[in-house]
Amino acid sequence: MDLDQLAEKYADWYKTPRGSYVGENEYQCLAKHIGDCSGKKIIELGCGTGFFLRKFAVDAEETVGLDITEGMLTAARKIAQEKDLDINFIQGDVTEEIPYPDNYFDIVYSNSMIEFFEAGEELEAVLTEMWRVLKPGGKYVIGVLNSKSTWAYKRIAETMEKDSIFSEATFYSWEELKAILEKFAQVKIESTLFVPPYFKEKEDFEWFKNLESEFKARYPKRGALLVASVVKEEGN
Repeated sequence: MDLDQLAEKYADWYKTPRGSYVGENEYQCLAKHIGDCSGKKIIELGCGTGFFLRKFAVDAEETVGLDITEGMLTAARKIAQEKDLDINFIQGDVTEEIPYPDNYFDIVYSNSMIEFFEAGEELEAVLTEMWRVLKPGGKYVIGVLNSKSTWAYKRIAETMEKDSIFSEATFYSWEELKAILEKFAQVKIESTLFVPPYFKEKEDFEWFKNLESEFKARYPKRGALLVASVVKEEGN
C-alpha cells in the first residue's frame, strides 16, 4: 500500500465523527502517560500527519516528528504551519538511526507504529534505538493496537477481503506488550477505546461516550488501544 497517497485521506479521517472520537480518546490516554510537556523535548516516532504531536507541541520546548513516509510529513508540515506550531518533521528510518545524540529527549513515544515491524530482532532494535535517545528520568510511551479487542477482529477480517494498511501488522495483547517493555523498566499499562468498531455516526459516539468508563472498569484489557509507559532510571 502506497502510504504517500494515503496521507491526505489519513489527515482528513480525523475530521470524521469516528476519527474525531477515536483521536480524542487515544490522545487523552497518551497524555495521561506522557504528562506535562512544558519545557520538555519530545519526539514521536512514526508521527504520520502529526495529529497527536500537534497537541503536545503547544507546551513543549522542542518537538520532533519522525516518519519514513514523505507524503505524511508533507501533510504534517502544512497543517502545523497553518496552526502556527513549531515542529521539526524529519524523514527517517527508526530501524537505522534516530538522528539525535544519546539521552536527548525528555519524552519518546510512538502510537500504532511498532505493529509494523517484524517481532524479534527488528522490533528490539527499534525499541532500543528509541530508548537510546531518551534522557534518564524521561518518559517512554508506546501505544499499540490490542489483539484482544473487537477493533482488531474487524481489521483482521478486512485484510482477508482487501489490501489494508494492517495487512502486515502484528497486534499485541496486554501481556505481550508488558513483557516487551519490562526489559527496560517497570511498566504502567492500560487500554482505552471501547466503542464498537462499526459505529459511524456522530450521535452514536455521543451516546457511547459516557459508557467508556463503565466498559473500561468491566473489561480493562479489552480496549482497542493499549498504552504502556516506563521511566528511564539513572544509569540505564
